[in-house]
Amino acid sequence: MAPTPFDDEIVRNRREAARGSVNAMHELAMLLRERHRHTGDPADLLTGIAQLRTALGYVPDHPVRPVLVASLSALLLDHFPYFRDPAALREALDGLEEALPLLDGENRFAAELMRADALLRLGETTRDRGPVDKAVEAASRLPRVPAALQVLGSALYVRYKVTHAHEDLVGAAAVLRECLRQTPADAPERVLRLGELGNVLQTSAEHTGEESLREEAVRYLRAVVEEVPETSAGMPWHKVDLAAALRDRGRHTGDVVALRESVALLEEALAAVPPGTGPWHNFCENHLTAVHSLVELTADVELLDRALEVGRAAYDAGGGAGGGAMVPLLLGQLHHVRYRHTLRPADLERAAALFGEVVGTTPYGGDDHVTALAGLGQVRFAEYLAGGDAEALRAAVVALGSTVRACAPDSPRRAEAQIAHGEALDAQYALGGDPGVLAAAGHAYREAARNEAVPPLTRVRAARAWALTEARAGNWRRARDTYALAVGLLPLVVPRRLARADQQRMLAELDGLASDAAAAALAAGDPEGAVLLLEQGRGLLGGQVLQGRDDLSRLRIVAPDLAGRLRETFDLLGPAGYLPNTAADVRHRLDRRLQELLDRARALPGFGDFLAAPRLADLLACAEDGPVVLINVSRFRGDALLVRSSGVTPVALPGVTPEAVTERAAAFGAALTASTRPGPGEAEAQTVVTEVLGWLWEAIAEPVLAALGRTGAPEGDPPRLWWSPAGRPALLPLHAAGRFPRGPAVLDRVVSSYTPTLRALRHARTRHDQGGAAGPADGDLLVVTVGDAAGARTLRGVGREAQDIAALRPVTRLDGARATVDAVRAALTSHASVHIACHAASDPDDPSAGHLLLHDGRLSLLDLSGLELSGVRLAVLSACETSLGAPRIPDESLHLVSAFQLAGYPQVVGTLWQVNDRVARLVSVDLHRGLRAGEDVARALHHAVRRCRERFPGTPTLWAAYLHSGR
Repeated sequence: MAPTPFDDEIVRNRREAARGSVNAMHELAMLLRERHRHTGDPADLLTGIAQLRTALGYVPDHPVRPVLVASLSALLLDHFPYFRDPAALREALDGLEEALPLLDGENRFAAELMRADALLRLGETTRDRGPVDKAVEAASRLPRVPAALQVLGSALYVRYKVTHAHEDLVGAAAVLRECLRQTPADAPERVLRLGELGNVLQTSAEHTGEESLREEAVRYLRAVVEEVPETSAGMPWHKVDLAAALRDRGRHTGDVVALRESVALLEEALAAVPPGTGPWHNFCENHLTAVHSLVELTADVELLDRALEVGRAAYDAGGGAGGGAMVPLLLGQLHHVRYRHTLRPADLERAAALFGEVVGTTPYGGDDHVTALAGLGQVRFAEYLAGGDAEALRAAVVALGSTVRACAPDSPRRAEAQIAHGEALDAQYALGGDPGVLAAAGHAYREAARNEAVPPLTRVRAARAWALTEARAGNWRRARDTYALAVGLLPLVVPRRLARADQQRMLAELDGLASDAAAAALAAGDPEGAVLLLEQGRGLLGGQVLQGRDDLSRLRIVAPDLAGRLRETFDLLGPAGYLPNTAADVRHRLDRRLQELLDRARALPGFGDFLAAPRLADLLACAEDGPVVLINVSRFRGDALLVRSSGVTPVALPGVTPEAVTERAAAFGAALTASTRPGPGEAEAQTVVTEVLGWLWEAIAEPVLAALGRTGAPEGDPPRLWWSPAGRPALLPLHAAGRFPRGPAVLDRVVSSYTPTLRALRHARTRHDQGGAAGPADGDLLVVTVGDAAGARTLRGVGREAQDIAALRPVTRLDGARATVDAVRAALTSHASVHIACHAASDPDDPSAGHLLLHDGRLSLLDLSGLELSGVRLAVLSACETSLGAPRIPDESLHLVSAFQLAGYPQVVGTLWQVNDRVARLVSVDLHRGLRAGEDVARALHHAVRRCRERFPGTPTLWAAYLHSGR
């Protein structure tokens, strides 16, 4: 052990104590206590306790005895966290009861504080309210000085943990705030009191779901970890406290960065204490809890395996089989999670045994008993799902119903139990068809969905399940309203503070929600409501960017300072990739500040709808230049919604089901891959593509065009039409639908464009109008070409493509080595239009990582989305897959075309799949030729693609990939 400042005095007093000096024994015990605080070695406490017991044996009736008894009680309290033995607390309390009548002044005050502290610890350990009530009463009688206030706040906090009475939690926070106000800034106790307040606020946030309390807790607890020396004996405990707050942040918001930091802090804490001790068991329980929360989001089975090894070690060392319920409970939960990811029956069996052990050994109705009962119910439900055992389902319903009844009202735990109970009841309804069982499932989901203390994602899941029960019962209006609740919660699920990867993961869990909501509205006879629900439930990530780009001029007139702060905060909260720990803290605070600023703005007269979602009238106005066709495919029905300035017209698409679309999309994707490989499979692939385009015509395009009166080839130029498919149809080329090679086709009847949402189209038109009278063919065009990017096949035609375009209009070229990421990003700010010919790639697992491959690296979708370019007009992306969305979250339109639109370009030309180098040059040059002739972008592309089709009529993969998006 490293030397400490106390060692010499300890040696001297040890010699005197050996000669029988009671004063030396007392002094030695106090020095050992101080050294323990320095090193964290509990052996010093044991030695000090032994010295004081020896000293007391020498003075059965002496004036110094009360002081010795009080000192022994102090060391017993210090020693308690290591072995969690209630007998030590009772010995301390007995000693204090003996000493208190004989003490006065500061000694008596210190003893009163210790007595209250011992009582609250005893109540916390035994879950007995009696000692805690005595602790609150004792601390309340003391003068309201910082030390007494700290104990009172702690006692109220412990009473909340025993009774779940929220007023005690509120009282604890108020008392600890008062304690901190009275504590000098340079007092050594201040940092510990800050930590105590942080713990109370974190628990309060967990109880209420209040975001501001959670962030305040993280801020305080992180300050403690940063201020306390790393070598301090208390540092592991401070790390555990911060880890708990970060875990709560991660569970509530889906912030994986917070959960990973939580696990890392707990691993550090575990490594800092001896295995098998009380602190080690405490830290182990926290570690298992954090791993459980992290694995629920990331499915990291390797981390789960390591945690199970740690948990088994804790169980074998006394954490189970009579040594407490927490370790077996947590092990059961981890085995259950691993079963869900691996389907290993042994994990389910082990989880059932562990939960059963806790149910059989804990008092009925206690927290541990209820948690184990919930786990056992979920295991029985998993057994039913695996093997169809009706008895297992009945047991699951009973156990989960009992869990719901035993949970505190409006608590997060009750909501989780209600959802699990609802799922089991749903399965029971599917077996027997009893409408009463379906209604009971709906009731369970409804209560969970309305619980504001529950994480938003959990509330949305509950509301979605509730809506489905209403739909099954044929209550379509209630289903619509319930789906509206779920959709309205989506902004809380993916707040700006999260990294983009976390946002994408959360939305992937809710794929299809907006489509089901719109279908329910249509079934309820509300097509306008269907449009509004699709607008609310799609394109959320792009919508956040667009909201931050909205014009603040009206607010600037009446509240210039507020408008300036809003603009600054929007800019700081742009789309984010990986977030280190402190950067995540900053984004959480900024997001909270943004909401406060928006609330202030909306409180101003006439600003109630400031930066709110567009009204229906605003959305209908988007169709002034031509109809916008929303394609909606749900488990309930398939429809097209024709949005015109005059209103919304639904068109039923009975053959368009999720299964049909998924089947065609899969066949289409496989055919596209096969079409790039020369050989006999290439012709077959073109046949499959042609068949899918024919199905799109018959199932979707023809009914839509017929409803619009577009039943034949128009005289002169065809009219405009915007496609806005929701869900899986976004992966298919609606603009290229037709019976080929000689039948009717969309290309022959309308000029097609795309828009992710109506509000995105409105934004594109606003940006276009702000650009003035200049057209895409006016001014200097930036042409970027990269034909030999590292690690990619050579694109031999991009140089000629650039030359041919340069022959048509003035250009600035960035070719080859000059086309670096920084150079391209800088050049985009000084050119109204850009043409980029290079490799591009999409990433189905992380769509925001889609990118253009430039000379020195990648210009990603996330980078582009964060740009805010003014005065730009057109981006032509002559590259592969620039408009291919992510199958996991197709409603978000996360691709390069949308990224350029978010950066400010009102019109973008892109591709849905890999394009032939030579054909890319032909279409691109033809497009620019049309622009020079005065055609608008959509028509110029339309004509270029038609001419390409005439050239390659039997090979649709060569021309059908091209599309126009935006104004």
